[in-house]
Amino acid sequence: MFNIDFFELLFLAEACIPPVPIARYSFFDNLHRNYYQNMNDAQRKQMFDFITTNPKFEKKEENCLNFYNRFNPENQFRLKVKFDGQIEYQDTYYHDGKYHVSKNQWIHSEFIVSGDCA
Repeated sequence: MFNIDFFELLFLAEACIPPVPIARYSFFDNLHRNYYQNMNDAQRKQMFDFITTNPKFEKKEENCLNFYNRFNPENQFRLKVKFDGQIEYQDTYYHDGKYHVSKNQWIHSEFIVSGDCA
């Protein structure tokens, strides 16, 4: 594991805003897959503000839209879900009409008991 300063991470993220070559795209994808979980709310907000105000950032690019929805502080929801008789709480974000826990995983509406939904 390598440690990276948060501000270095910001500048690296800026250099990887899609559309870019595959290696940069993979890093940008990792922002919400791996790095998001290691940030506190203030860092997430700072990352969101820094990246979304960059002129290269366009929500019409799918990976940018997913980043926007994942990091947008106004788009975070805590859901109570029931699966196989077990109740648990999931932190989610709303994207493409679904409550996502990650880019490729979402909670089907039949499992949502209640929560802070859009």
